[in-house]
Amino acid sequence: MQSIQTSPCFEEEEKRAERPVVLVIDDQPAILDMLSWMLSFYGYQAVCTANGQEALEWMKSALHTGQYPVVILLDLFMPVMNGARFLANLRDHWNAPVPIPPIILLTVDRSNHDHLACSDVLLKPFHINDLRESLKQIIGKEPASW
Repeated sequence: MQSIQTSPCFEEEEKRAERPVVLVIDDQPAILDMLSWMLSFYGYQAVCTANGQEALEWMKSALHTGQYPVVILLDLFMPVMNGARFLANLRDHWNAPVPIPPIILLTVDRSNHDHLACSDVLLKPFHINDLRESLKQIIGKEPASW
């Protein structure tokens, strides 16, 4: 009997494909890098975009692949398309077979953001543990249990 072994590279790619996707939308490369690393460390697969327009384009491709994010981390102030415009466009044009993912707003603006109807708001600078707790509260479980 012949046994088939998969290469470590293939296994790693397979594991990454099983990780819950988190869409990160922020115009600051350092924040994207930090969030990408943190999300990967905690078992998520980060998809990073630099503004709302790029994120909407990615979401359109997700319609074809069926790879929807379990949550969206959204900066409020960005060039090209800011967070509020992204939310309006997303809500106006969403036609996927799943509900719009929960949104965690990441912002330096300390004013009231209730009108944006996000699941949570984290004020920058925030602690990684605060984001992790917010993800656990919103998603309901950690990736290790997926």
